Amino acid sequence: RRIREGDRSSFRELFLALYEPLCNFCWRYVRSTHVAEELVQDVFMEAWEARRELDPDQNVRSYLYQCVRNKALNKVKHRELAAEHNQKIEWLQPSPVTQRHSVEEDSEFVRVARQAIEDLPDGARRIYKLSRKDGLTYREIAGLLDISPKTVESQMSRALKLLREAL
Repeated sequence: RRIREGDRSSFRELFLALYEPLCNFCWRYVRSTHVAEELVQDVFMEAWEARRELDPDQNVRSYLYQCVRNKALNKVKHRELAAEHNQKIEWLQPSPVTQRHSVEEDSEFVRVARQAIEDLPDGARRIYKLSRKDGLTYREIAGLLDISPKTVESQMSRALKLLREAL
């Protein structure tokens, strides 16, 4: 009732009491701390903006959990639809037509490509191999090498540029 009347201190108490548990609850759906925090903050903001319409007889805690659950499910569904859409787009993209001349030419290209990778500067070569060969993300590489993700990104850009020039 106090929140409905615009009592900021009551809303602040509610926020402090439920923010972390709601984030943990939301994380179970979205599997991302950042996304969970963002969704919970959105729910609190929307609850404050709609405070005059809140039913004073309804349990606010249950209401907030239900709102977070709905937002999380919508986010998951949106991710799935976006992934599905991206797959469709990939299938629609024309693939480059490559003409294969002979096994000897193919093995020659592979040899030249491997040599170009080995000729990369040490840092760029290491990051390139961790990304392309081991399948690590930039964030994982940054954690492994104790460098920033931006450094990984710039080194990969450098490696790719050098490889394009060499090949």
